[in-house]
Amino acid sequence: MQNNAGTLLRSFLNSSFRKQSQRRIRDFGGYEIGKRRQPHVIHAIARDAADYLCIHLDIKAKGRPASRQGVAFAIAEALRNVSEELAYRLTWRDDQAWRDVCESVAVFLEGCMEFDRKPYDGSLTARSDYNGWKSWEVIASGERPRGKWRHAWKEKPGDDFIGFDGETCMGRIFRIGFTGADERWYWLISADGSPRLGWPAAGYEASARCAACRVERIYFALVKGEGRVAYG
Repeated sequence: MQNNAGTLLRSFLNSSFRKQSQRRIRDFGGYEIGKRRQPHVIHAIARDAADYLCIHLDIKAKGRPASRQGVAFAIAEALRNVSEELAYRLTWRDDQAWRDVCESVAVFLEGCMEFDRKPYDGSLTARSDYNGWKSWEVIASGERPRGKWRHAWKEKPGDDFIGFDGETCMGRIFRIGFTGADERWYWLISADGSPRLGWPAAGYEASARCAACRVERIYFALVKGEGRVAYG
């Protein structure tokens, strides 16, 4: 059974891989099994995934902090081990194929690195007086998500959802049974390399509704170019 860090690793890999453009996925998977593949895209996919993992996880190799370059290299090696048939299935947006690839890469990484949750020191979540937010930023009881939210894994519905604004991935929410926080929902904003403008990239809320609304608030603020305002 996976520990909490293993669950996070797989979820973050899934989020990173799924935000790749259709063109990159097609270049990785080919137009038929093993046909017209473009292996050079592996480096770009691995680099994006490494950036994402290093933001949210404490990663060590042989007991020492792993560099982003080292993590990217390991991810690239794992992706090269993906069979041509499985790579091609990704171009169908096959949910089981995504699960298989994420599991394969995660197992490879766990064989050469150690993963743990990164403590939140203010760089990922906002320091404030209520659940990481000031009183004027709390999600109101009547607020509802505006985007389209669907299960991360169609074949295995559960407490794990991805939110979309049209075709754009806004972020992800999922529940993990941490000690003393069984009813907390973890949320994270889809990483695309754009400036955060003072907004946190991840955090916790008390319910799936609140977590989805939090993702949408931050996403739409970033779309508008609105930075976080702290009064007082």
